[in-house]
Order: sequence, then structure tokens, then C-alpha cells
Amino acid sequence: MTADEAFDSYSVKDGLSALLGGDVDPVQAGLKLRELAEGSTGRGQELVESLAAEANQLQQSDPAIVGGLLRLLHMVVLQSGPESIREMDPGQLHQIENSLPAKSPNHHLLQHLYAMIQSDQSLRLLAGSLRNRPPEEWIAAAQVLSPLMQRDDWPVDALYPEILDCLQSPSLASPVLDVASFLLRKSQVERHPAAERLPMLNELLGAVSGRLSQFEQDPRVLGDSVEVVQAKLGEAVALAVSLCDTLALIGDESSIGKLNQAIELRHRRVQCEAAGALARFGDEVGKKRLIELTEDPAARLRAISYADELDLGASVDDAYRSDNATAEAEMAVWLSQPQQMGVPPTHVEVIETRRMLWPSFQDPVDIALVRFEYNFGDRAFSNVGICGPVTFAMSADVADFPVDDIFEIYAGWHAEHPDIFSISAESFNEVQARMMAAFAKHLSQLGYESVDAKQLGFFLDEHAGVFQAVRDDTECVVVTDGLETIDKPISGRLRPPTPEDVFNLYKGRKMLRTFNTGS
Repeated sequence: MTADEAFDSYSVKDGLSALLGGDVDPVQAGLKLRELAEGSTGRGQELVESLAAEANQLQQSDPAIVGGLLRLLHMVVLQSGPESIREMDPGQLHQIENSLPAKSPNHHLLQHLYAMIQSDQSLRLLAGSLRNRPPEEWIAAAQVLSPLMQRDDWPVDALYPEILDCLQSPSLASPVLDVASFLLRKSQVERHPAAERLPMLNELLGAVSGRLSQFEQDPRVLGDSVEVVQAKLGEAVALAVSLCDTLALIGDESSIGKLNQAIELRHRRVQCEAAGALARFGDEVGKKRLIELTEDPAARLRAISYADELDLGASVDDAYRSDNATAEAEMAVWLSQPQQMGVPPTHVEVIETRRMLWPSFQDPVDIALVRFEYNFGDRAFSNVGICGPVTFAMSADVADFPVDDIFEIYAGWHAEHPDIFSISAESFNEVQARMMAAFAKHLSQLGYESVDAKQLGFFLDEHAGVFQAVRDDTECVVVTDGLETIDKPISGRLRPPTPEDVFNLYKGRKMLRTFNTGS
């Protein structure tokens, strides 16, 4: 039987049956989930219908397995595309939702599908679902409501004002306000949907500002672990930002006092939103602070945008609009994200810019290497990231690499092609093992010792072996194709390059050399 015939004969219903009920082996469930993922590709509607039909079995199933099913369902449905999703019956999703066992993870993914369907029925179901079971984390809540900010032709009355009851939920308050503000900006409503809740919004901004002020004095007020503190801080900052924006759009002067409280916080994003809001009221303190924030890389882009929007752009120093200043700002904003460092860097500086052909781009692009530093008192942290085609910084320390190598390692990391990949040593077949043995022999002839195979890299029609080895008493990772050999030391480094990093360096060097004359 061919692969296509096996796919066509796969029964989604049977695949689900093997995962539902109270007697499913959790170990076997992982294998069955993988089979279901492969067999249900392109069959999202069938998967939804089949799962809805198994409501009784679903209720009796292991919550962990159900969480995996929900993630799989979400992935397969998304693959069908926006138009197909909007034609789905939200009643079937509701049937699945009502049959979920208690404490099933990934419940928010069903809520996200309600938001993607965007019919009157799906949005009313969404409002009820969010009220009864709000997502635990604000990032998940933002994901749920994000489709509503990608289109502006959905029935507003199906969601607002009912969803404003969810302002009581810490995870939902920020995205609910953001969607409401989006509707006003898109002229889908004549008045901000949250305007009737103005007294509560003012009180809420005062409360979250007070909470952030306490955090600035003692971070332990938000929790005892780094993970908890970061999650609660991200939630509080997101809410403060959304409240400042909402109050500015509502435009009632009763909010000025609470906005002045928010502008005194040290957090640059909150300062910027509060300053922008106050500037909308014509407040001179807000205008002045907004222009001052253009000097700060972490706040620069948003501060300039607000200044231009409020006809204050002439007060912005032209130096802060330069390409280098923009690259520094983009890196600072990226680093400030909760999933990265979570706070702005102490210092950022562009160290090199080049215009060149780059993987996945047909025309030359401007690329900047940006050095950033964090000073934590008794210790410091620094590295070099990239801005231009993408904003990103590696985990490995590349700060002391030659500039050419830094461009090359990022180019290799950014490249995507079905014929460019690597295989780990544990997965070598007989032919691949022989190829790696030949590369290892070559390295031994070059003076490398203790050669240990890590990866076999495939680069279009070429191959390269990646190893960990010792040369001149220095432990290193090394890649070779028999003609060119590149190594990087790893001993004595806190964040050494990995085998994957050195393969990225190899790929990037070959690509940039091919794309750009003289590279």
C-alpha cells in the first residue's frame, strides 16, 4: 500500500476511539496522537464532527490526553484556512467544549476557533465561554481574541457589551479593551464600547499602577519564583497599557489623575502609553515626557509614532529617526518581550550595517548587527543580535566573533529550505555513519583529537559533518565538508556555540559567499 493509499484509508473515527475513554494507556496515547495527526491532515471538519459525536467518551477521558487532542484539533483546523474555518458549525465546537473533562488543558484553543469563525452564533458562544472559563494566562487570552483584530466585518453586537463583564478577569481585561479600542479606530462603533465603564476603568488603572509601583520597590510582591513574577508582571503591564489607550480614546478628563499616576512608573512602555494619553488631553507634562521618551531605545518607536500622530513630530530629534536609531530601538523592544529578557537592555549600539542579498529575499536588504548589554550590578550580560530581515538574538554568545562570522551565523539560522537540514548522530543510518567516519578521519589529519560526531548536515547537494573535538588543548565544535573546516571554542564559555550553531555558521558562510560578490 502506498503512502497516499494509507492516508486515504485512515479512519479518523477509529483514531479518536483509540484515545478516548478512561482506560487509555498514556504511553500508547502519544503514539496514537501522532498517527491521528498524520491521518487527519486536511480533514479538520471531519475531525471536529467525529470528536463532537464522541461527547460521552470525551467526558470520561484523561484530561492530559484531551489536552493533546485539543491542540491537534486546533492545528488541523487552522491548516484548512480562514475561509473554511468561517464556514464551520460553532455548535459542534460547543458540544465538544461542554464535554471536556475538568482541568483539561488547551481549552482556550476552542475559544480561539470561536473567534476565528466570527459568526453571530460563534461570538455569542465565545462571550459565554470566556465568562465561564477565562484563560489562565493573559498571553493565551490575547491569542483567543486576536482574530477579532484582523478583520472588522464581524457582528459587534454579538460580543459587546456582554464581553465587558470579563474585565473582572485579570487575563482577559487587557485584550477585551484592546479589541474595543480597535473597533473605535476602525469606525465600527461611534463610541468606545467600554465608555459606560469609565469609573471602573479609572479605578482599575489606579490599582494596577499601585501594584506596579509596589513591584518596583519589591519584586516579591508579585510572587516568589521568576516564572510567576514574569507572568504577573506581563499581565499587569499589558493591562496598564490597554487602560491608558482606552482612557485616551474615551477622552474624559476624569482620567487625567490616574494617568499622571501611571506616568510616574519606571516601566518605559507604561510611561509611553500614559504620556501619549495625557498628550491627547493637551497636557504639557504628557507632551514633554513623550518627547523625552524618544531618547530611550525601548520606548522610541512608540513615542515617535504617538508624537507624529499628535502633531508633535517636529520636536523629535532627527537623530532618533535614523536607521541606526531604529535598529537599536527594534532590538530593545524585542529584548523587552516577556518571552525574551523581559526588561530593556542597559545599552544598545549598532556595530555594523550592510546591504546584501540574504536568504529568502530576492532583493538586497539592509542588515544591522546590534550589540546589547545588561548590567545586573554584580554581573553583566552582553551579546550581538540582528535587525533588518528579522529581529533576533542567539542564546550562544557571539559577541567576540568576527563581524563576518556574526552575519554568517545569523544567515544560516534564518535560512529555510527543504534540502537544508541536519540529522543527529543517534539517527545515522549505515551510509551516513560511513560519511561521518570519513569526515572524522579528515579532522584527525588536520590535528583534531577526541573527535565525537554530533550531526550530519545536508546543504542542497553537499554534506558536512559536525563534531565536538579538541585542538591545541582547546575543546571546540567543528564542522567540515572535507574542503572547508570551521571551528569555535566552547571550553570556558558560559554560553558556548552548539553543534547546530556551527552548522548555521557553515551554511550562512556558503550562502552569503554565493549571493554576494566579494563575501
